[in-house]
Amino acid sequence: MSYEVLILGLDRCGASIGMALRRTQGEVRRIGFDPEKRIARKAQELDAVDTLVPHPRGAIKTADLIIFSLPPAEVEVYLDNLGSTIKEGAVVLDTGPIKRAFFDWAQRYLPPGRHYVGATPIIGPEALLRDPSATEAPREDLFQGGSMAIITPPEASEDALAVAVNLADLLGAAPLFMDLSEHDSALAGAEDLPAFLGAALVHATSDSASWPEVQRLAGSNFAQAVSLCGLLEPAALTKHWAMNREHLLAKMDALIEELQRLRGLLAETDREEAVEDYLEQADRSRHDWIAARERADWSGEGRGAAPARDAGFVGRLFGFRPRESRSKK
Repeated sequence: MSYEVLILGLDRCGASIGMALRRTQGEVRRIGFDPEKRIARKAQELDAVDTLVPHPRGAIKTADLIIFSLPPAEVEVYLDNLGSTIKEGAVVLDTGPIKRAFFDWAQRYLPPGRHYVGATPIIGPEALLRDPSATEAPREDLFQGGSMAIITPPEASEDALAVAVNLADLLGAAPLFMDLSEHDSALAGAEDLPAFLGAALVHATSDSASWPEVQRLAGSNFAQAVSLCGLLEPAALTKHWAMNREHLLAKMDALIEELQRLRGLLAETDREEAVEDYLEQADRSRHDWIAARERADWSGEGRGAAPARDAGFVGRLFGFRPRESRSKK
């Protein structure tokens, strides 16, 4: 008997998870849904799902694992309307970048006996550093060598934790256990702040008197920097800000303070060595980060317990013991 995994949202993340689930060789039935028909059809072409459904209302009643890979506002809509129909014992996993809101919605909309956990998979070095096009396209090994942040509520069940840990193992990602606030703060700085920074750079240049000249002279450096403001749709980025305002403001304050420090260095005369040292330190930190991502070596921090290996893939994924063991209880 196969276990049903319902993937709600077949974007790069959701479709890549579905493609990785092919390794289960039929033990898992992959059911997919995306409100955008074009995205859904593309996922089916990539063999990211076994079955596409036009609406999740039926599939969500029988799924053993429900993976959300949708914008936060859509996650709330589906939990509100369909959360009460999720079967008892099912695990609900959210891959979005902001977990506070998801945890609040899960507590509000899920009946007792349904388990939930936050999981944020981070793409691996192969996709991140060597193949820029892969950061846009789903691929089976998208998260290979990366990390998967796992955030659990205080009342998290062992089954829900087992799902997250072993899904990370399947994706080839190191499980990284994080506190809810720590996770949302880190993602505010790593994902949302660069997008706002890119938007601010566009405004600073396009609103200036020299904008006509900048447009003609700007090259790849400017293009890459301002492209950051296109990381998310404006509506989605605004929603992230509204949901994670406190953490984003704290990161922005730290950035403003750093810019003031840099401005102070640049404003002083005869400080060439200090400016060069500042830039070299930044470049070293960047190289250290890239090297760590390439090695997938984080000194063992946050990896947690090794996944179980004694009950077949489905047993490992869902945290179940073999049926014989259960029948003897």
